[in-house]
Amino acid sequence: MADAVNPRNAQIDGNVVAAKSFAHFGVTHMFGVVGIPVTSLANRAVALGIRFIAFHNEQSAGYAASAYGYLTGKPGLLLTVSGPGCVHGLAGLSNAMVNTWPMVMISGSCDQKDFGRGDFQELDQIEAVKPFSKFAVKAKDIKDIPNCVAQVLERAVSGRPGGCYLDLPTDVLHQTISESEVEELLKSAESHESEVSIGLTPKTSEIEQAVSLLREAKKPLIRVWERSSLCASRG
Repeated sequence: MADAVNPRNAQIDGNVVAAKSFAHFGVTHMFGVVGIPVTSLANRAVALGIRFIAFHNEQSAGYAASAYGYLTGKPGLLLTVSGPGCVHGLAGLSNAMVNTWPMVMISGSCDQKDFGRGDFQELDQIEAVKPFSKFAVKAKDIKDIPNCVAQVLERAVSGRPGGCYLDLPTDVLHQTISESEVEELLKSAESHESEVSIGLTPKTSEIEQAVSLLREAKKPLIRVWERSSLCASRG
């Protein structure tokens, strides 16, 4: 009977999992325009202490998110609805890429089983965002969400900062999973985040080669980006 009422066994949907994942990795602000299918995601994020700043259109919200990335060094988050909402958000995403500002655009998308059948505001959003982002990923199952969130947040600030994209299909947002499973998935996502960071760290031999080239250069030009750490923003 004790197990039956254990909160860790409670079922939560993809909206809550996404909100928990963003909060877990230190997100404090989110910009955007709510609507089908992401209204619940925004509400869950607010309930977890993330400040949602609403706009009348995605273009303005996207510019605000990219400016947030520039000013804080942390990924600015833009939340949009599917189809036209995603397209309108591309202006901000492109702005972030061109200026090397960390930003993440999250869009809801149509039900995966109905893709190609004229579903509500259907669009191949992964292909649509590719020219304007450094990394794009779709959560194809609720269990993918924590890892996908970790990836887009990490890649937005690593190396040459820029815009990343996360696609959250309607069916994934409606799937359910237990609280205990989410905790394990978040731990696993933390490990993946560390692996991404390690993979982006230059080897000693590469550093030595760069030093050698600089010593021999007559008129060297050096451009440096400061890499923000997600770990530093976690509670």
